[in-house]
Amino acid sequence: IGLEFKPTGNTNIYGNFSQAYRPVEYSQLEPFGVTSRIDPNLQDADGFNTDLGYRGTIKNFLNFDIGGFYLAYNNRIGVLVQTDPATGNQYSIRTNIANSVHKGVESYVEFNLLKYLNAKSKYGLSIFNSFAYIDAKYTSGEFKGNRVEAAAKTINRAGLIFNNTNFSTTFQANSVGDAYGDASNEKISQDPIAGYIPAYTVIDISATYKIKNYAIKMGLNNVTDKSYFTRRTDEYPGPGIIPSVDRSFYIGVSAKF
Repeated sequence: IGLEFKPTGNTNIYGNFSQAYRPVEYSQLEPFGVTSRIDPNLQDADGFNTDLGYRGTIKNFLNFDIGGFYLAYNNRIGVLVQTDPATGNQYSIRTNIANSVHKGVESYVEFNLLKYLNAKSKYGLSIFNSFAYIDAKYTSGEFKGNRVEAAAKTINRAGLIFNNTNFSTTFQANSVGDAYGDASNEKISQDPIAGYIPAYTVIDISATYKIKNYAIKMGLNNVTDKSYFTRRTDEYPGPGIIPSVDRSFYIGVSAKF
């Protein structure tokens, strides 16, 4: 269910509520590593999500969207590290960990400086920022109060966009906060899925040039050649961390007929 109220012609206040049911998937019943295990009593997950926000535009130079959200996730399926009492070896198991709650705020603001100075300008120079703060924690079970695995507290994307009739380019910095590999929030573990996932910042540049019905697109990702990772896994090509892609360049051509 969703509601929307328009206080002005270009802005609106919105709110949404949705329920969700997530059955156990076939892929979750398949072992994901040589030493991994699957809980034979996996249960379906369910929950709900609600959000409230304010968004709109001011003339042709400002776009914004600011809101808060609350997500409840019951019987969350995840991966835990346990110790085999018979051998003393650690192993990972996919099971229903517990209930979790994700709550926070999300915002997006884009300000076009050249359009602000001259509404009829053929050029645009925008400053944008997309920011999210996420408090994701378990609310029941053995790990109550721990952070949900792979859930960064902050995600921030900021940059510049320059464009005219034929050319546009974007400079963007992506900053993602730290996280943990599993629900135990262990920083160091013998098991490859558990452990600390450090925060990182990556810079990307992209550009597009149009000539009549043709366009050339190119970009440079991970400009500073930052070494980072976002996942730990027992799966292929694991076990261990999955490293990021190094500095990379791409180029493409498109045509309209």
